[in-house]
Amino acid sequence: MRIKADLQIHSVCSDGSMGGEEIVRRALMRGLRAIAVTDHNT
Repeated sequence: MRIKADLQIHSVCSDGSMGGEEIVRRALMRGLRAIAVTDHNT
């Protein structure tokens, strides 16, 4: 079974442009089943 995932996402806590809720909303819109927020220095 394959799972669509993005295992390297940065939030506004490092060099990303989205907060947690926006990350989850966009992941669901893209059909992702798994995500990993990998912020720098947190």
